Amino acid sequence: MPSLKIDDIIKVVVSAPTAATPRVGFNTGLIVGKSTHITTTDRCKVYSGLDGMVADGFKETDAEYKAATLYFSQDPAPAKLVVGVCGESETWVAAITECRNKNATWYGVYCAGELELAEHQAVAAYVETIRATYFYNDGSDAAKGDGKDDVFSTLMAQSIKQSFGMFSATPYAAAAAMGFAMGANTGAAGSAYTMAFKTLAGVAPDDLSETEVANLKAKNANYYIIRGGTYKVLEPGVTASGAWYDEVIGLDQLTNDIQIACMDTLANTKTKIPYTDAGALQFVLACNGACQDAVSRGFLAPGVWNGVSVLDLEKGDTLEAGYMCQAEPVVAQSAADKALRICPPIYVCVNIAGAMHSAIIKVDMQ
Repeated sequence: MPSLKIDDIIKVVVSAPTAATPRVGFNTGLIVGKSTHITTTDRCKVYSGLDGMVADGFKETDAEYKAATLYFSQDPAPAKLVVGVCGESETWVAAITECRNKNATWYGVYCAGELELAEHQAVAAYVETIRATYFYNDGSDAAKGDGKDDVFSTLMAQSIKQSFGMFSATPYAAAAAMGFAMGANTGAAGSAYTMAFKTLAGVAPDDLSETEVANLKAKNANYYIIRGGTYKVLEPGVTASGAWYDEVIGLDQLTNDIQIACMDTLANTKTKIPYTDAGALQFVLACNGACQDAVSRGFLAPGVWNGVSVLDLEKGDTLEAGYMCQAEPVVAQSAADKALRICPPIYVCVNIAGAMHSAIIKVDMQ
């Protein structure tokens, strides 16, 4: 007797999950140098340690190798490093741009070479546009003086937010700072960090006077010193504009996560996102997920909203979750935006957790 198919009565449709979109981890650095062990055709390669660089012909005397040694020596140590080449007669900006086109997974960038002031400016200006951080160092007497012609003063005057400058007599010291920044940014719960007061392996503290520390601080430069005769610490943990570095990388990561989450919403919808308030809510929920990840990392936290009023959020309201995501009503959209299928504006209001960098302790005695 023939067996009839069950499909005629009960049909099961299996939908396989869509492959996850690769995320930029904000935990990988790029070191660019002029050694010829990597060709301009390959442009850059990814390494998980120094052994891989040695296998490709890098020597201990190479600038890239020295910088990579400091990069990988930090605790916690970064898992990966991209090493790129700057070809003959090629500018640093051109080389970094080509590295970005070849491999966009890196966030920090360090140039293993002697850069003139104009070259620092050019690299910093480019990095300002690509959601990354330029790490650089200067150990000259002018840099720790009260003059205004050094790289720290110049980039500060230009309000450069995405560049982290470090004064140090140790060659390639900023590569160590980049190594700590990338290694510490694991993305795990509670992993949010600050650059201030961290120990940098392989970097010698500088013997700076109080006046020189004040000069560097006034230029938004970072420095590595000994406090209290015992503590080797990096201070103060800011970028050239004076922004705290942990907030710069945290906001970059949150922005990227929101962008990817909303793109996932579009790309993974099998039918369509309706042009309704419920449809806009799908983007709100995507933003909520990205913000909740930032809360888990410790970058966002509950607090009072002191900004301007945004839709249902008023100044003085408490952001109990650390964030509030809202969409304008569909009915308020213009006919032109509706015709172009543009979602109503989404507003993401967040409270950055911040960090404590100093304390005043009052001791009462009787």
